[in-house]
Parts: sequence; structure tokens; C-alpha cells
Amino acid sequence: MLHDFGVLSFSHHRCTVDELTDAERRLNFLASQVRGKVRGFVILNTCNRVEIYVSAERVRSILEELRANVEAEGRILCGIDAVRHLFRVSCGLESMIVGEDQILGQVKKSIFDSKKAGNADELLNFVFERAIKVGKRARAETRINEGSVSIGSAAVELAERETHGLKGKKILVIGAGEMGSLVAKALAEKDLGGMFIANRTFERAIELARAVGGTAARLEEKEYYMQICDVAISTTSAPHYILTYDAVKEVMAKRKNRPLIIIDIANPRDVEERVAEIEGVKLFNLDCLQEISEENLRRRLSEVGKVERIIDEEIEIFIKLLRRKRVERLISLLYTYGNAVRSEEKREALAYLRKGRDAEEVLDAFSKAVLSKTLHPAVSVLRRLAEQSVEGVESESSEGSEKQDNDTKDGERSANVKEALDEAVKFLTEELERELERRIAQASGGESS
Repeated sequence: MLHDFGVLSFSHHRCTVDELTDAERRLNFLASQVRGKVRGFVILNTCNRVEIYVSAERVRSILEELRANVEAEGRILCGIDAVRHLFRVSCGLESMIVGEDQILGQVKKSIFDSKKAGNADELLNFVFERAIKVGKRARAETRINEGSVSIGSAAVELAERETHGLKGKKILVIGAGEMGSLVAKALAEKDLGGMFIANRTFERAIELARAVGGTAARLEEKEYYMQICDVAISTTSAPHYILTYDAVKEVMAKRKNRPLIIIDIANPRDVEERVAEIEGVKLFNLDCLQEISEENLRRRLSEVGKVERIIDEEIEIFIKLLRRKRVERLISLLYTYGNAVRSEEKREALAYLRKGRDAEEVLDAFSKAVLSKTLHPAVSVLRRLAEQSVEGVESESSEGSEKQDNDTKDGERSANVKEALDEAVKFLTEELERELERRIAQASGGESS
């Protein structure tokens, strides 16, 4: 079952933004082309990665076929390696910003969309369900997602720290570009008393304010809103100062020197450095935020080892659960096939009894037939396994015994035995499943005819 699972991954580790955009477009098209060859697929698409997870026989060859049609460097992983990769993605270890939370929501959405479209089979559902649980556990038991590491988020964290909590506070965001949007969206998650977006292009301010539940303002109105706000965060790309010493001094006079926090995350700077000398003003610039971001990133990176240990534990749990699911399916098949045999033999036995055959003789034949036919699939598979094992032993012995002393060390012998047992179990379950499915289909065909 697990060897039918694989992933083709394109990410920021190996691809440019343009390559990722092209990979997304091509994968969405190609996925529809291979739908008939696979049991299911899930496409995970974020700003820094595009991946397709596939459940199918010959999964590697299908993924190689897909990769050959995408002009970017993709990575193929199959089986437990693909599972581990998805667990790492869900925990944020593969993200550009280590430990970021957004990826967990994106993993959830990708499997939800696949289910809704009818593209997710039982294996994909199970793997993604476990990956989401691992992602939650990593964030609950470690500090992998604590502390802001982007400048925009760090600005919000700093504002929260300096105001002893943003609940009920009023914030002015100056600039509605990329950085301003990030800051405004992060602030929208706080229980603010009000958020104001001032921008040179008023239409853009209206658009962002509508998206975050704020109030739009014109850039020239910024000094007025600074009089009523607790924090001002400036994010423009202007080549000159947006807030000068004289302008802020006038604002503070109207505030009657009530404290004001100004956070300047623009490059070049939006706020004249002398503003820090004004009484009542606390000015923070990009250097302060970079220190916060780097400190938080170091803290997150120190948690990576703990997350990897959680993933190792969860991989073992995953394998045990998968084996249990496989055994339960096998048991279900055995019962289904046994019932089909019993029904068929019962019909024959009743027919013989109606013809006047001796009841004891009929029951004896019935019981023997049920036992023999029910056990026959397992017996035939065991014989095939035994034949393969003998061939393997003969092949190894024909290579000579010169390396025998080295090859039979305790540790190696133990590993080899475990590997052989795993292979034997895998062979047994797969062959028995196929054999039972074939015989159940034959029995169903016989009944319908």
C-alpha cells in the first residue's frame, strides 16, 4: 500500500518564482491527463511550493512522466520518504520561514479540495490526516512557530509588546503596498480599537482597508490620525522622509505629549531620525526589527531537532497504523471470501440432500470443501513465498562464502532478518489481497450468472 504513494515537489529550494508559477499551471493540467492512471492525487500549492501527491501503482514512473513535462527542477519521493516529506512540510520545516503556521492550513485545504473533487482515495486521506496531526503536535509541544520572523509581523509583535497588548488600541498604517498589506493583515487578527490606512493612492487605501476591516485615509491626513492613534507604522517606498521632525513635533503638541510609538520599517527610512529626540515619542526602525526577527529565527531553529524527533515518533506510529489498516482489510477479505465459499457449498449440499444423499456424507463433504477452499488462497500464496525464499537462498549461496564472516555480524544479521520479514509480510499481504479479490470477483460472477 505505502509503495503506491509518492510526491513530485517543486519548491523555493530549487526553483525560481517564475518556474513555480509555470509548474503550478502545468501540474494542474497534467493531473487531469493522468486521472485514469491513478487512484487519487492531491495538489498542494503555496507561494513557495507546488507539489502533487499521488496514489497509484507504478507511482514513480507516473511522477517521472509528470516531471518530464514541467520545465523546472522537481524532486520525486516515494513510500515512507514521501510521507516523511509531507510531515516536514506540515510542521513548517520545509518552509522559507521555518515553523510558519500558514502551511498547516494550506495542507488542510489541499486534501479538502481533493476530497470535494473526488480525487482523494483512502491512502491519501490517511496520510494527510496523519500529517495534519503531526503539524498540530509539533506546534503544541515545541516553540517552532513562536515569535515573528518577517519584518511586518515583527513590527506588530513590537507594537504589542510596547503597548502591553493591542486590545482596544488605535493603529495608523502608512503605506498600502506589499509591506503595508502584510502589517495590516497581521493587525487585523488583533482586537483593535481601530485601524487606519493612509496611502498616496487613495483607491488602494480603500481596497486594503476594506480587506482588513479598517478605515481608509489620504496620505496628507496622516498627521491628523497620528493625534488619535497609539501607534503609527510607516511602510512606504518613498525616497524621502514621510514624517519629519517638525511635523511630528506639531503632532505631539496637539496630543499634549501623550506617548506615541512610531515604527519605521521602510527602506530608505520614512521617519527623520531626530524624531526620536521629541518628548513622548518612541521611535523604532528597521535595525530594531531585524534584531527581533533574527532572535526569533534562532529560537525557532533551536526547536528543529525536537520537531524532527516528533516526526520520527510519528513515522513509527504511522507505519503501525498502516499495517493495522492493511491487516483489517485482509481480515475483511477473508471473511467475504469465506462467506462466498460457504454460500456456494451450502447450495450444493442442499441440492444433494434434496436428491436423497446421506446427510452425514453430505455434511462431511460440505465441511471439507469449505475448509479446503477457504484456506486455498493463503496456502497457494505461502507456497509461492516459500519458492521465492528458496530461490533467494540458492542465489546467495552461489556467490560463495568468502564474505560470510563479515556479513553475519550480529547487527547486520538482525537488520537482514527484519528486512526479510518485512518483505515477506508485504509479499504475503499483497499476494493474498490480490488472490482473494480475484476469487471474490469470480464467486460474485458465478452468483450473478
